[in-house]
Amino acid sequence: MYVANLRVTHKTAPIEVIDRMILTESKKREICEALLAQNDIEESVVLQTCNRFELYISGKKEEEGKAQARKTMLDWFGPRISEHLVVDSYMETLEHLFRVSSSLESMIVGENQILGQVREALDYSSTNQFSGRVLEPLFQKAISIGRRVRNETKISQGKVSIASAAVDLANRQNPLENKKVLLVGTGNMASLVAEHLAGFGPKELVVVGRTPERLQEFCDVYSGQSRSFKELPTDLEDADVLFSATSCPRVLIPREMVENAVEEREESLTLVDIAMPADIDPTVRDIPGVQHFSIDDLQEISSQNQIARMDEAKKAESVIMEELGRFKGKLQGLHLDTFFSSLNKYVDGIRQKELEKALSKLGDVEPEVRSTVESLSKSLTKKIMHNFLTQVRSSPMAPVDMEKFVTIFMGRENVSQDPNETIEE
Repeated sequence: MYVANLRVTHKTAPIEVIDRMILTESKKREICEALLAQNDIEESVVLQTCNRFELYISGKKEEEGKAQARKTMLDWFGPRISEHLVVDSYMETLEHLFRVSSSLESMIVGENQILGQVREALDYSSTNQFSGRVLEPLFQKAISIGRRVRNETKISQGKVSIASAAVDLANRQNPLENKKVLLVGTGNMASLVAEHLAGFGPKELVVVGRTPERLQEFCDVYSGQSRSFKELPTDLEDADVLFSATSCPRVLIPREMVENAVEEREESLTLVDIAMPADIDPTVRDIPGVQHFSIDDLQEISSQNQIARMDEAKKAESVIMEELGRFKGKLQGLHLDTFFSSLNKYVDGIRQKELEKALSKLGDVEPEVRSTVESLSKSLTKKIMHNFLTQVRSSPMAPVDMEKFVTIFMGRENVSQDPNETIEE
């Protein structure tokens, strides 16, 4: 029994490569079925997010299983991913998954979404019977560790992405609940802002964009109301907060537009510009009743929070190493049981063959004699195997070393692991 991980993440590949690897529900089922159709893969879990695509597998023979999983990925996504592909074994896989669930491997250290995504990956594989006695306890432990890290450290405190820092800052200045929010732009940064906004309960989200098709698609996803740029001045007059996140090379919201918008209003207007270059004329911060924040303000907040999170990450790593040591023993027990099963089955097969030879030579004997000889054969093999298995259990080998040993002991043609076989020591 082995555990392995194959992955392409933001640390190894450009985002556009990972984007092409995101699977629909039906395609995810197909790749899991393709994996389990291989001889040396018995369980699989697919973990996919906007920044990663990972396969976790378990089965009989590690090297063969990893090679089969690698070929499956290349068949699905093309040979171009090979240069971005990382393959981990056993302890590296455990530590990596525990770090993932603790958000230490996220693009934004300490983000909270990954823990839910790990849980969803487990639930999907468990429900569809793609995972079992190895990967399910592993993922359950990873989820438990992720919770513990968040409970015992402050790794998730303080917003560190520009988008989340922008929403958090705007909410502190002008609470977003039941407010009208304008969002200018429909790109990646605007999408992140919209995602974070959902948790603050604005009354109305109005989205301004240039391309009607893209604008409508964006509004369908984030429950927004679409507007053209021509309508922006009118909507700004009764908006409470505006976020601007376009890639336009020039100012889109001039000082005059903002002055007109606040001319007859009593409430303050909060403007958050996260575009590079700026979408909003920076001189608007001099206008009475206007709160203006630029990307420089947000980067300072983000950097301070990131430093604080990295300090907390060290505490999280201590938790992971502690839990890793505990779980290692449990997983070793699982893989030892699998190999013990193979050895017991092999030895008992020899015992039965030799027993039949001996009884045939004895000829027609009383049932009591036959029973005595059979009991003797069982007692001998049990005592021999008991001492050996006890010694191995007290000083367990790594899975790959145990596999080599079993192969030598039994002969490759005899290796037939059955993890459900009863083990007697």
